[in-house]
Amino acid sequence: MRGDHTMGLRPDLRSFKKWGQNFITDPAFMDKLVRTVNPQADETLIEIGPGTGALTRLFAPRVKQLHAIEIDARMEEYLEPIALELDSFSYETIDFLKWSPPEALGTFRLIGNIPYYITSALILQAFEHHERITDVHFLMQKEVGKRLVAPHGSKQYGILSVYAALFAKTEYLFDISRHVFHPVPDVDSCFVRFSFDEKRLVSVEMEPNLRKVVRTAFNQRRKTLRNSLKTILEDKHIEDKFDLSLRPEQLSPREFLRLTQILIDA
Repeated sequence: MRGDHTMGLRPDLRSFKKWGQNFITDPAFMDKLVRTVNPQADETLIEIGPGTGALTRLFAPRVKQLHAIEIDARMEEYLEPIALELDSFSYETIDFLKWSPPEALGTFRLIGNIPYYITSALILQAFEHHERITDVHFLMQKEVGKRLVAPHGSKQYGILSVYAALFAKTEYLFDISRHVFHPVPDVDSCFVRFSFDEKRLVSVEMEPNLRKVVRTAFNQRRKTLRNSLKTILEDKHIEDKFDLSLRPEQLSPREFLRLTQILIDA
């Protein structure tokens, strides 16, 4: 998570807008994040976007292993001293969206102060690795956090809402003031937790089909399912089993699951 353990960034260290960099500079807030995540000594953490390592320094001594994924090579001068100081810490410079967890890593917890411009992509990437992940704690744009827990029928309800309900137990933990960051972002933030357990609603076989149905439906959310799902329905006749005159926001996550199963069986 982005921040600086000295609470003051070097004057010449400019945040890059292209990577959505907003550094955490409030020590009391950082302590609150650590208490909320509650890391344990036998756990492995993956941190997205450690930045200058403010939160890394708080988390790494508390766990068995913390491996950070940082896209900005400039941060190596901050992260390398931490790696030399703490055996539990390692890092690599790579885009998280291009990173796959190595088998040797085992199961892990995921934390990150994620850039606003790729929030949705990072959440979906985390869901794709849900079999390896115990839980996820993301600091994200408030608007996206509200969308994740939006009930069906609301304007905010969409693809992320369905995935968040079916792939995880999703909790909107608390709002975050924009003034704990430098530079101060134009939007408010929130802290969200996704917990994964073995009682999964979506089978491995159904997962790609569900993703296709949900994405296709919401890509034309103003249309009825009969029209938006034309390419999937093809010559399948399921009107007697499911009401295709509904629009996607009218379906609960479990109804999307039922629709997908009907389409698979048709």
